[in-house]
Amino acid sequence: MRFSTALSVCAFVACTSLASAADLSHPVYKSPIYSPVPVFSWTGFYAGVHGGYGWSNFSGNDPVAGPSTVRAKGWLAGAQIGYNYQINQFVIGAEGDYSWANVKNTQDGALGPGSTASLKSDFFATAALRLGYAIDRTLIYGKAGGAWTRDKYDITDGIGGFANGKFNRTGWLLGAGVEYAFWNNLSAKVEYNFLSFKSINETLTTGGGLAATTPSVGLKTHLVKVGLNYKFF
Repeated sequence: MRFSTALSVCAFVACTSLASAADLSHPVYKSPIYSPVPVFSWTGFYAGVHGGYGWSNFSGNDPVAGPSTVRAKGWLAGAQIGYNYQINQFVIGAEGDYSWANVKNTQDGALGPGSTASLKSDFFATAALRLGYAIDRTLIYGKAGGAWTRDKYDITDGIGGFANGKFNRTGWLLGAGVEYAFWNNLSAKVEYNFLSFKSINETLTTGGGLAATTPSVGLKTHLVKVGLNYKFF
């Protein structure tokens, strides 16, 4: 009886050992944890700087000389601030910018030897709504809004006469651009703006025997800008 019992115990232990060995030879498989790559979002406030170049057409209608066009060109540089909100792949936002400018036409000798005449836009400011389409870190957008600038005249006749003046303008803006976020909070952009300003009467301040008429002058300006933006989280 004791021998049979001992034999049964040995058989049970052997079977248990074999089952344990079988379990050890087949480790439990654990599936890897899926960690999706974060999707970039354009939502947030941002600020940045820009530089660029501009071309302008001043279209005047002088009561004495008749119609004429003066073409100006030159550099600009400034800063911008704005906010974006992304819904799926669409991005809506608002942006304001200010550019110091030297978009200028200069003529020497137009009124005689030693005379100089210059006409320029010395700043541009815009406030616009933006609508864009995001392809991950690339944003393609258009913008529309208001625009402001100032005409600045400086004329001398070389013999003591002068004429000058500054005239503020209000107009509208259409633009388009593309922006790429090469870091999570830093992006670069290229942008084109068309600015249109209606005709205004411009009466110059004169002295030293130089006289001036009061022309009606309209303005159309093309701006190309490149810039950097920093997005705040």
